[in-house]
Amino acid sequence: MSKADILVEVKKAEKAAAKRIKAAEDKAQSLISEARAKASGMIAESRATGQSTAQAIIDAAKEAAGKEAEKVSAEGEGQIATIKEGGAERRSAAVELVMTSFMAD
Repeated sequence: MSKADILVEVKKAEKAAAKRIKAAEDKAQSLISEARAKASGMIAESRATGQSTAQAIIDAAKEAAGKEAEKVSAEGEGQIATIKEGGAERRSAAVELVMTSFMAD
């Protein structure tokens, strides 16, 4: 094999190596892009899941607060009714007491 043949073979090997390196770099870049896209999708999905979970917690808290408010309102209405009934029963006695007090003076 002559020096010229050896140089030709070296050039061919260098070109083949350069093609392999380029192909490997392209594949690496593609894998990185795919990984970034997948990671971005996972982040978006996690955010959506977190938001829906948070909304469910808020909805449950609102429902519980609404039930508690209804309970307190019902208790308050019962107390108001009791006060009104007691006041109605004592009203005539109070009016009579006031009238007697005015008439006595």
